[in-house]
Amino acid sequence: MLEVVDLTVAYGPVVALHGVSLTVQDASITAVLGANGAGKTTLVRTISGLVRPRAGSVRLDGRELIRLPPEEIARLGIAHVPQGQGVLAELTVDENLRLGGLWRRDRKAQRGALDETYELFPPLAGRRHLTAFSLSGGERQMLSVGRALVARPRLLLLDEPSLGLARRALVQIMGRIKALVTERGLTVLLIEQNAKSALSVADDAIVLHLGNVVAHGPAQKLADEEGLRHAYLGF
Repeated sequence: MLEVVDLTVAYGPVVALHGVSLTVQDASITAVLGANGAGKTTLVRTISGLVRPRAGSVRLDGRELIRLPPEEIARLGIAHVPQGQGVLAELTVDENLRLGGLWRRDRKAQRGALDETYELFPPLAGRRHLTAFSLSGGERQMLSVGRALVARPRLLLLDEPSLGLARRALVQIMGRIKALVTERGLTVLLIEQNAKSALSVADDAIVLHLGNVVAHGPAQKLADEEGLRHAYLGF
């Protein structure tokens, strides 16, 4: 579904990605792993159109995304869940979720997407009229993911969902994402510093180090490579 070829991204004189290439298969989870500063967030921000690369290509089903505005990329079926539980704290849970489907003109489909999200994340259903400010960290992350899913994307870019979460909340969220991949054919590019958690749900994985790809392959194979784990993944 997604193909990234020789992507180079720089912030002034600092090169954040050095000729990065990867492919993401339809209806699968691909994990992008690495320490802080590896270039993981830069990668997803470039795919979603928020950052312009110096060189390279990003294609969705063969269509070039480079130079398309972020809103057009979203309409093509890519949803980006940013790092850090990016919700609007002063709005209610329901209002936050509705933002994810604002561009949809079919109100019936939008309502159906909202209902599906409440079924997927039951804790949100009982808090739909409360402000996001009142939610726990895990509930805010559910809301951030849920808002992206209301757009019914084909590809979900999920940036550091484990950040600041208790293990129980993270297991809940990742379990529901895995179910969407299996049952509905969602495709996920999962950016994670928590490599052990990501590899447990991913089909494939790549490891970034200082903007370079140092390993890629089936997730289980990378998890079994002790030298790689110790050198780059921290477990």
